[in-house]
Amino acid sequence: MGLFTAPTPQPYGVQSPIIQINQYPVWGEEVALALYFTEVAGMLMAILGVLEYTGKYPSMAKKGGPVAFVSTILAFAFFAYDLGRPLAGVSAPLEALANFYNSWMARGIIFVSGLLLFSLLYTISVLFSVKKVWLRVTFATLGMLFGLFSTVYSGFELAATTGIPFWNNAGLPVLFLAGGVFVGAGIGYVLAFFTKGDEGVMARRLMAKLLAFSGIAELVSWFLFLATVNYINVFDEVAYDYLLSQATFYADLILSGLAVLISGVGYLFSGPYLAVLFNPSLKGQKALGGETKPADLPSALKYAILVAAIFAIVAAFLTRADILFAGQYAYQTAPQTPFQIVSNQPIPIGSFGWRG
Repeated sequence: MGLFTAPTPQPYGVQSPIIQINQYPVWGEEVALALYFTEVAGMLMAILGVLEYTGKYPSMAKKGGPVAFVSTILAFAFFAYDLGRPLAGVSAPLEALANFYNSWMARGIIFVSGLLLFSLLYTISVLFSVKKVWLRVTFATLGMLFGLFSTVYSGFELAATTGIPFWNNAGLPVLFLAGGVFVGAGIGYVLAFFTKGDEGVMARRLMAKLLAFSGIAELVSWFLFLATVNYINVFDEVAYDYLLSQATFYADLILSGLAVLISGVGYLFSGPYLAVLFNPSLKGQKALGGETKPADLPSALKYAILVAAIFAIVAAFLTRADILFAGQYAYQTAPQTPFQIVSNQPIPIGSFGWRG
């Protein structure tokens, strides 16, 4: 996964010679990390935006805002490093405006730039306890929208790539969105784990639920993507079989499955009735205001879900990296059949229109 030069071509079930047509990949590990930190920042900011509407999670906002902002900076840093022009990070947003209409890469730069701006403004507003609630909610809402766009744009960008048919799949944006919510919930639970008081209890219960459901969505989206691969296209077949040959693909599925299983148990325990059933002492426990005090998860389960959250954080990176490098393998090597002409030139990638 993520090799700088194409490995020795393997047949992978294609009954014809496979030759190497392009030694160097279009994108490397830097882009995989950039896409990963984009979804981390995007969906974490989206979750924080939703929590901001409730007004019940101020500590989560103070912890999560800086994480989202720093993740966005890391995404920009890896993109700039891949381009080999760090200073382009300053001028690229302005140049992207002129290409917004015809380039998913330009749209992505605008979305990530907006995420950087509003995650910063939101972080400042919560850290300095801005009294104007409407201002904080505005920053949270705009950050949430740009976070959602930043998470899914790369799925549309890869799906629109003309040179790599393995990525030309409508299930790809869905997979990336599900993976984004999955990693966002994982990081959200890690933040909630270190949050004290009733806010921490409510946040842990909420993130455990979100982790379970988003993990199910992640696995279903993987099935949807793989089930709609066009095997008739030999480039798709090479990429598909290469993906199935990678240990990281199975590690992704195993980690995701374990995260769903563990957090699913946590979701069951997060229900008040089941919690009381297993811990009768919680019955009638009241807060000062007379309302029922939220019941925390059992200590062992809290730590178990923390492990599940870490599994989700790792699995989300493997998802994007596996998709990225499997498609590039088919770009670097191709089967030579009687029905196509293959030269020593790489397949042109012209769907982006502009690369910054």
